[in-house]
Amino acid sequence: MSKTLKKSLYLGLSALSFSIISANVLARADNKNTNVSATYSGMYTDRGNSNVLVNANNAIYTKPGTLKGAKLVASRDDLSDLTISNSDKNTFFVYQMAKTNRGSYYAKVVTMDKRYRGWIYAGKQDFSMNINNIGGGVKSVNTLTNTTLPEVKTGYKLKNSRLWTAPYHTNIDAKMVNLSNTNYSNNDTFTIDQAAYNRSGWLYYHVYDANNPSIQGWVYYTALNADSVSAATGYTLNFSTDYGNTIRFSKVLSFQQLGASDNTPANLNMYNSNITNLVPAGYHIDAARPFTTNDDSKNLTKGGQATVNLVPNNIINLNIYDNNSGLIVNDNARLNNDFNDYFNLNTLNNDNSYRYLSSDNLYNFINAEINKNVISLKYGYNFNKVNDGVSVAYNYGNINVYTTTNKSVTNNY
Repeated sequence: MSKTLKKSLYLGLSALSFSIISANVLARADNKNTNVSATYSGMYTDRGNSNVLVNANNAIYTKPGTLKGAKLVASRDDLSDLTISNSDKNTFFVYQMAKTNRGSYYAKVVTMDKRYRGWIYAGKQDFSMNINNIGGGVKSVNTLTNTTLPEVKTGYKLKNSRLWTAPYHTNIDAKMVNLSNTNYSNNDTFTIDQAAYNRSGWLYYHVYDANNPSIQGWVYYTALNADSVSAATGYTLNFSTDYGNTIRFSKVLSFQQLGASDNTPANLNMYNSNITNLVPAGYHIDAARPFTTNDDSKNLTKGGQATVNLVPNNIINLNIYDNNSGLIVNDNARLNNDFNDYFNLNTLNNDNSYRYLSSDNLYNFINAEINKNVISLKYGYNFNKVNDGVSVAYNYGNINVYTTTNKSVTNNY
């Protein structure tokens, strides 16, 4: 036999042996898979939070990978690029779970852009009710990261009249809000109540309609226009800490922000969030005298303005009531300051919220204010010493003053 023939024969036998070995391995593997079965269940977690990222430790198959007939959808190499991607379209949504008879769990997943869909190994724990239990080739992820709200939260309009139920590619169920089925108007303004970044670092705002709070959703931050309302077309609020003597800052609000609608005139309401959100830290609106305006506060006119009266959080708001109209308060701001200083009420706080003021001291205080012309009496009216004192509560104080003409007066506090 020639050397050439011998070499050919040896090579042929070697190839035959390799084929036989390979066939045996495949036969054993296929026989192994025939013994694997799986039970399936749905997911019972919030669909908005059932999101994961792949780590490329496992591939994706058409069915749990150890089951007979499972075909490759995406290899580990295919998934490796996704592990370093911060794009939200490469986030996976988990919508089904499988458990094999060997105790392994698999997750059925799909990318937000629907590019990959199939089953991937997911560890040894049941994750159907808690996505944080998931493991193996995936890990849970938050698709949104909350961030601070902008300084200006109100008065925005939608550039393109588009709202989303969730930022795109952060929730598998994200869709546009159908504004045609609502009372939305192109003149409506929106308030921002939540801000968040997606995995790509894009900023989104959650907003609601100031006129129709049930109209709400998410927008990309550039989709908002600050309301271009002017002093001539809106209403100017001048914020003051001394009842209008000094204006600390001003803000023009639209009539929609003040609560106006097609059938409702604009009005001043000290509890309107579009106004209270502008109040600086350490102050609140004086409940006894929230606004100073010459307008009808329930039917404001365009181009009008009002003073918003602010008081420090630790000051008593004094109200003097004169049932007989014989007493006149000439300077309410000074009266409040004098009242707090005279009785040292600035020290009151939530832990020390009451103080009893004697009748003598109240009488002396009011007379001192009369002498300074902060308070005056109409001609023919008298003011006499009182019989009772008063308890002054934190952030609230009332004095009822009774005046009469040409005779002694009993003053009750």
